[in-house]
Amino acid sequence: MKLYLATENAGKIREMRAILAEALPRAEVYSVADLPAEKRGLYQADETGTTYSENALIKARALASLVDGWILSEDSGFEVAALGGAPGVYSARYAPDDKARCAKILKALEGMPPAKRRAQFVACMVLLDAGGNPTFFFGRKEGYIATEARGDQGFGYDPIFSVESSGPTWGETGAEEKKADSHRSRALRLAVQYMIVRDSLLPV
Repeated sequence: MKLYLATENAGKIREMRAILAEALPRAEVYSVADLPAEKRGLYQADETGTTYSENALIKARALASLVDGWILSEDSGFEVAALGGAPGVYSARYAPDDKARCAKILKALEGMPPAKRRAQFVACMVLLDAGGNPTFFFGRKEGYIATEARGDQGFGYDPIFSVESSGPTWGETGAEEKKADSHRSRALRLAVQYMIVRDSLLPV
């Protein structure tokens, strides 16, 4: 089975490959980054949707036009309760880079107590089978915004997100904790279960 990941984000590719290698060891997993240069240049996925599922499907269908096989696509966001759920679906466009995005949220929540620093990561995975039929899977991980950015082991908003109000950030705990129980890993494991049941890919 060939499975293509509709992303060029190195952090997401690393996280997803780690889970897939354990759960579907017989699957051949590729990403947009593995495409030949001429095909990679044709991959265009403008995230114009207003929901995670819309954007995930846009990316999946963009890749499906270039390859043959199953497509797994993901869209995720960071939702801060005190900001009305922002940045949400616009998380990647909230500021120019990861450091600036984290700093913007920390500034907005400056001085707020832990009870008002609730946040969650949300992920939507869409799996396109060989016939182009989509199935959606969702995962969430709730936690808190730290008072400062800490750690450099993750990416995105990881340095300011903590599962416990006074605990380490995902930037400090690294990939293993996220692999075990993150929003993305929860959604991906549901997709894996679906693939195993549907196509009898149970690892031996």
